[in-house]
Amino acid sequence: MNITYRRLNHVTIAAPAGEHAKVREFYGGVLGLKEIERPEALGGVYDLIWFEWLNFTLHIDLSPPWREPAENRHLAVEVKDIGAVRNRLRAQGLEIREAVVIPDRERFYLIDPFGNYFEFMEFNRR
Repeated sequence: MNITYRRLNHVTIAAPAGEHAKVREFYGGVLGLKEIERPEALGGVYDLIWFEWLNFTLHIDLSPPWREPAENRHLAVEVKDIGAVRNRLRAQGLEIREAVVIPDRERFYLIDPFGNYFEFMEFNRR
């Protein structure tokens, strides 16, 4: 049986318990993502903040216990005008790490305030 994939639905990453304001400031303010309500059916089982991002939902889990993220695990996002994105993030005082060069794309990593990695990339389409 072949599996038919439709789209990425959500990604869950972690932040330390109690850092709700910092999560909202970074994801809502710095990255400009829209916070959305999570289903009431989830109740108080998990302490999550949800954001819309492209065609999926980003869940930030603030439930204890929190563990440092693994450096090689990350989410990658394709952007338009990567130079402007890089400059905007640097102007916010965020840590940017340049990535190994791949011939058909420009890319860099952003580390959020909680140690999660995000790869931003733009393909050189000719």
